[in-house]
Amino acid sequence: MTLAELYRDYEREIRGRALKLTRDASAADDLVQDTFVRVLGHLVLLDQLNRHQRRAWLHQTLQRLFLDQRSARLRQAALLARLTQEAAAWAEPETVSTDGSAFDLLDGAERRLMEMRYVLGMTSRQIGVELGIPAATVRTRIHQVVKRLRAIRHRLA
Repeated sequence: MTLAELYRDYEREIRGRALKLTRDASAADDLVQDTFVRVLGHLVLLDQLNRHQRRAWLHQTLQRLFLDQRSARLRQAALLARLTQEAAAWAEPETVSTDGSAFDLLDGAERRLMEMRYVLGMTSRQIGVELGIPAATVRTRIHQVVKRLRAIRHRLA
């Protein structure tokens, strides 16, 4: 059994299921594509299965990919919310000024970088354009600052 045969036989059905799960044509297309990419590593197995087993395998794979993607989005949203909340707390004048918070330990450039990313919500590309540095450098610096702040917070806790 080839990928082309599987795609021909099951694509319409898998796409319909993906549309029901995602309720978005573009997201459904991505999910169908990811499902058939996963098929590539299992062609020998799928060739040994009967039609009903192949169908079940494809549907189960689609479902798992959907759930994995949804979980990843939820984790990212939770992390973003937590970082935004922490950054906003760090940016509050009463927190930054006299209480000896970890944010006070940042130099002006680091503080500005964190405010641009987590308070203003700018992307690394936007920050890079603003500061005249590559986006990859922005991401590296943010990672280093966050890592340092976590270490400080851990010591203070």
